[in-house]
Amino acid sequence: SIVSVVARRLRRKASPAYAAASDPMAPPPTGVRRRSVRRRAAAVVATIIVALAPPAVANVIGIDFGTESMKVALVQPGAPLEIVTNHFSKRKTETAVAFVRGERYFGSDAYGHLSRKPDCAYARLSTLLGAPRSDAGAELKKSSYMPMEITFNETRGALGVTVDGKELSVEELVAMVLAYAKDMTRAYGGNVVRDCVVTVPQFATQPEREAMIRAADLADLRVLSLIDENTAAAVQFGLDRIYEEKRLVLFYNLGSEHAQASLVEYSTFVESTGKSKSSSNKTVGQLEVLGKGWAKGAGSFALDLALTELLCDEFEKQHAGKYALRSIARPMAKLRASAKKVKEVLSSNKEIPVNIPALHDDVDFQTTLTRAQLEKAGAPVFDRLTAPIADAVKMANASFDDIDAVEIIGGGVRVPKVQEVLRTYLAAKRSKEAPTLDLGLHLNGDEAVALGAAFHGANVSTSFRVRKVGLTDASPFSVGVSLDSAGAAGDESWHKAASLFKRGSRYGGKAKTIAFQHDADLTCELAYEGDDAPGGSFALYNISGVADFARDMKTNATNKPKVMLSFVLDSSGLTTLSKAEVSLQVPIPAAEQDNATLVASSTTRSSTTSTDEDEAASSPANETETAADATEAATTTAADENATSEALNATTLNETSSLNETKTANATKKAPTSKLHKRSLTVSLIRSGGRSWASVLADAAEAKQRLADLAEAEEIRQKLAAAKNDLEAAIYATRNALEDRADEFAPVSTDEQREAVRHESAELEDWLYDVDDATATVALFVEKRRSLQMGFEAIVERAEEYARRDAAVSKARSALAVARKNATEVWPETKPWLEVEDLEDMLAKVAKAEQWLDDVTAKQKELALHEPPAFYVADIAPKLKPVAQIAARLEHKPKPKPVESTKNDTNATTGANATDTASAEDGAASEEDGAASSGDGDDDDDDKASDDKEAWDEL
Repeated sequence: SIVSVVARRLRRKASPAYAAASDPMAPPPTGVRRRSVRRRAAAVVATIIVALAPPAVANVIGIDFGTESMKVALVQPGAPLEIVTNHFSKRKTETAVAFVRGERYFGSDAYGHLSRKPDCAYARLSTLLGAPRSDAGAELKKSSYMPMEITFNETRGALGVTVDGKELSVEELVAMVLAYAKDMTRAYGGNVVRDCVVTVPQFATQPEREAMIRAADLADLRVLSLIDENTAAAVQFGLDRIYEEKRLVLFYNLGSEHAQASLVEYSTFVESTGKSKSSSNKTVGQLEVLGKGWAKGAGSFALDLALTELLCDEFEKQHAGKYALRSIARPMAKLRASAKKVKEVLSSNKEIPVNIPALHDDVDFQTTLTRAQLEKAGAPVFDRLTAPIADAVKMANASFDDIDAVEIIGGGVRVPKVQEVLRTYLAAKRSKEAPTLDLGLHLNGDEAVALGAAFHGANVSTSFRVRKVGLTDASPFSVGVSLDSAGAAGDESWHKAASLFKRGSRYGGKAKTIAFQHDADLTCELAYEGDDAPGGSFALYNISGVADFARDMKTNATNKPKVMLSFVLDSSGLTTLSKAEVSLQVPIPAAEQDNATLVASSTTRSSTTSTDEDEAASSPANETETAADATEAATTTAADENATSEALNATTLNETSSLNETKTANATKKAPTSKLHKRSLTVSLIRSGGRSWASVLADAAEAKQRLADLAEAEEIRQKLAAAKNDLEAAIYATRNALEDRADEFAPVSTDEQREAVRHESAELEDWLYDVDDATATVALFVEKRRSLQMGFEAIVERAEEYARRDAAVSKARSALAVARKNATEVWPETKPWLEVEDLEDMLAKVAKAEQWLDDVTAKQKELALHEPPAFYVADIAPKLKPVAQIAARLEHKPKPKPVESTKNDTNATTGANATDTASAEDGAASEEDGAASSGDGDDDDDDKASDDKEAWDEL
């Protein structure tokens, strides 16, 4: 199935039309729609990629968590990448949550409450996620007219909301939306989902990225990696494209809140497919993000707000300033929702009538807007759209002429003015000799990010084996470190600082190590650097164990220990302190050198030293005392610190000297002169972002419990609603059945029995509308429904038994008659090899079954039809089962093989075999023709035989 589809589409891929469409720079051939061809090609490649995957125990989802909506893409073994549809069969789900009368609403249900009950709904959560500012909620409320009551917890240092008297953090709200995405996937057919890749804006800071990971953890999702939105789209773009020569592509993303631009370089590298020399090489595509730029607040939502202001002014103008809508949440929410629809319609039309019934104070609002008015109102937004492109080109150290193609994604690029601004800007920035750049639409602007994230998740997951696509992302900010002494033994005046990762550093690259001499515990603070970097540090570590090591080594001011700190910038864009060590090179006394054994005479490493067993036994468990480790540490440091050596010299951190000054010459002849002592240090995270790490952990535990309580209460509420609906459905079904099946129920029930059921259903209906859901339980509704169904189902059961009883008894008697005839007449002639004891046993079982039938039918005749039956149709089959078992065994019992004769009687045996064969054929024909009867008869006899054979086959 999958293989045939792939093969069929590969043949299509080899066509000239596909070859032309695979290059965004090439003109489309006549009659070929490039966009549809590219989509089919992407589907082919996605199918091939995932078809390579072995069976896996889990699936992976990619979540494009946008400011206004999210898209979820699913990757499963043996299936292509696909977008998950929500419970309303929509491919896009609003990232909103609402709390109304104790119930939670998600998606479009929650988004609808923004207009009806704006104070109960929470949207645009990503703008608040990880924000340390205490005034972030006020800024959002002021700029977007959303009446969300955002609080700031000074103790936790985080934003939150109050729901039913309980304070919930923004991470918890996002976790609810992510859990909804997980439930969507399970309902879609993705089974249980744990692993995911979540997108973030490329300018997201470390606190914001960590907050997203914490939110996913609260939703019981494991984040394999975070990925920037434009980078995910670039991955999706590169799935089916392999460029032999380097190709520079500009990705422009205009989302709901921000405008982002990325400059991505596509290239290839050759990878060997096997270990043998004869193995062929494979060309693998790769992409590298060279530059990034963004403009916060310049998304399509800003255009919505501009139109909202325009509509509000028009309404107030029509009513001569009688109303001041900007201070009233509900009419502003209606205007904002209407403005969004107006913007979408004006993207394809030049004019639209606006009609909002009962906008405020039961006053309707009608007006007409044109595209020219939209462009005029959104002029401040349009003026900011091109800045991200310039920043991305600058960061990449490229020129506009170097750009080979442009791809635009995001819902905002559908606005004609946006495309006009981009096209004009790019044409003005490029030289006259450079070819004109078209705005490419080869990607699905709404779904490419989610699909790219899902494929990236399959790449980093251990459950999949997919086609290799190289990916190198870059950091948008520079990261620096600041060191200070800590503890009673520390020198308060001691302070060092250095730059760790410059802007454009690769995600997931090698660790950066700094080394310096110090004899006291210290603190390590990480912060972004640069004029345009976010303010404030994002991590504070406490490093202990240095003072204890210095004391154990009895160091002095001229011989301080060497501290080495290693930092990593992982694939999610998070900078962390990954390793901390302290070491000291201690000279060996001359007397010990003369008596030392030259254990290193067979090696070539001059730094090898002998280890004294007593000293080794007295040293700490995590301390190493070999000079060989010193050489390795020094080598690693030198290799990793090439990129940061200048910064360390400029900030006076380069205070180390070579740990190994022994000449390599004559190394095998001289005894070691020094010994390296090394110990791992204890690293504790004190603060993450603007929050205490201890409070973060405590809040996470409390948040998980709160979410669990909410989920439990929601589950109980859903079960209660389901039980109530089941009771209501049973009431109406019972009442309707008594009317619709009156003729069927009349013979098997009395008027009093039917009236009792009607009366009970009427009483339950009255009780159902008076019951208090707050005090009712699921068990109570279930008990009421069972009580109603008990009397009604008894009538239904008697009616069904009455309708089936005679036919079932007749068929059973026919089957037993056939069994008796086979045992007494047919099989003794057609199957003479059957034992007499077996046939008698079968006749005994037939007689027993017939006797049971006679008894129960006699009892049934004595009962009235409205009384419980003496037996049920379902009782007949178990009583006939012993007969059926022995009949099946005897019917399929083969004829015994004839005894082999001697070689001297070959001819006689041949004749006998021929006779036996003929007899067997005659017996088989007789058995086939006489299963039910063994003689000829008229048409009535033939019909009787046919009915008997049908009963026998059923038996």
